[in-house]
Amino acid sequence: MKITNVLMSTCAAAMLLTGCMTEEPVKQRVTDDRIILTDNSKFSMGLLSAKTLINDDGLLTVDANVLLSRTSPLRWIFCGDPKVTVWYHFDWIDAQGNISSPVVQREMVVLPGNILVFHGVAPAEKYINYVLTISLRGAETPEEAARQRDEVKKLYSESGKIKPAGKSEAKQKTGKKKAAKPAAKKAPAKKSAAKPAAKKAPAEKAAAKPGKLTESFD
Repeated sequence: MKITNVLMSTCAAAMLLTGCMTEEPVKQRVTDDRIILTDNSKFSMGLLSAKTLINDDGLLTVDANVLLSRTSPLRWIFCGDPKVTVWYHFDWIDAQGNISSPVVQREMVVLPGNILVFHGVAPAEKYINYVLTISLRGAETPEEAARQRDEVKKLYSESGKIKPAGKSEAKQKTGKKKAAKPAAKKAPAKKSAAKPAAKKAPAEKAAAKPGKLTESFD
């Protein structure tokens, strides 16, 4: 009986400890329709950031950071952190909606709780947008790839043309500066007519008081 209680208390303490250890850091998530995340039954992903810019060679460049969830406490007690395989590929899209071919499937093996960094550069200047597919369920099948191409054309087509991806935020902010409106000139203040100074009346000279005569006494 005592052994059972000890085991139960030990397991409870371990679960509490691992619960604190596996708590995910608080990070703000973002959304981007061009980045497709496919989770599995054990792990999930969250997009942290996605930036695009045109490099010095005129090629579209993409940088994305994705957070992989941690192992559940119970699974961690008995199995530890398993290695997780992540499959991903970039689809580069030109102005007519055509996708670069062949699509290169890549994979990486990571541990739970890590931040995954994805970097891609378009193969040619004609590609003006992209779709990044990241999956925990395996590589994309040809059928899934064909279906995704149709969805991409519907999603990004606008009047028969593909909308180009925006450049980096720093470049977007450098737009044309609005011409500063000339400051309105103030009307010159009217000078008030100077009033002539009032002449002071000439001070009357005080009548000289007769001095007292003093007689010398012999």
